[in-house]
Amino acid sequence: MTPALRTLEMKLLGLGFLGLAWSKDRLRGYATPNTVAKSDVEGQITYLLDVFASLRRFMPAEFDLRGRDVLELSPGASRGNGVLFLAMGARSYHAIDVFDLAGKEDPAFYQRLLDRFAEGSETDRTRARAIAANSGAREFGYAVGRDFDIPRLAEGRTFDLIVSCAAFEHYDSVPDAVAALTQVARPGCASVHIIDLQTHSRWIRENDPNNIYRYPEPLYRLFRFPGQPNRLRPADYVRAFSAEGWSDVRFVPSRTIDPSLRDVSLRGLATPFAGQQDMIVLDGALTARHPGRAG
Repeated sequence: MTPALRTLEMKLLGLGFLGLAWSKDRLRGYATPNTVAKSDVEGQITYLLDVFASLRRFMPAEFDLRGRDVLELSPGASRGNGVLFLAMGARSYHAIDVFDLAGKEDPAFYQRLLDRFAEGSETDRTRARAIAANSGAREFGYAVGRDFDIPRLAEGRTFDLIVSCAAFEHYDSVPDAVAALTQVARPGCASVHIIDLQTHSRWIRENDPNNIYRYPEPLYRLFRFPGQPNRLRPADYVRAFSAEGWSDVRFVPSRTIDPSLRDVSLRGLATPFAGQQDMIVLDGALTARHPGRAG
């Protein structure tokens, strides 16, 4: 198959996947934040442990979780990260989301998650178990609002650490989200956000990871639904945090397109994506520090 025919094929297939995602949202709404089935408990635990390890890997080396208040944006189907933060000595964890996907999570799941987590002191782990077992504990908060008003959903709290995983790429207005989270960040607050930049639909993701970047904006938005990837690139996220006065802002790539797919993945992209130097980046972490000295 010639490169031109391959590009055309991927565009046509990609349009089919865009239409399928749009249809699924109309029929079922947003219900599957990751590829691991909710019924697959061991798979969910493995996924959470991997996400938590990634978040910690990108946190500042000198950052100590003990006694810290943590905010997670859009945790999806589980608040498991919060239990792990508590087990590492965090004072509190609060999660906010647009969709109530984790509100009815079985507390027994948190106990199983902690059984698989070997870190943290025995005292902190015991405290984490007790807090997670109490559905009304303020140290383990959860708030949902379709307007995603971060200051309101924070319920008057401010935070030392703000994290997210595979969330920012779904926000319609990243500058607005960053401006809002800045309002609840304490001086010296660290921010770590894992961002997935590639196509999300499963088969096309593996064969044409840049597929969502092949379409002009009007055509792409024709299939718009809540949570559709916003197609922002690393420089856009860095710019949004820098504009709000965050310091040490950087995007660290985690994975790039496999060399065997690079040529075909970079061919036939829509303006303004064609020719961008970072189009081989699949995902990575945005890290930043709120200006001012931590208390």
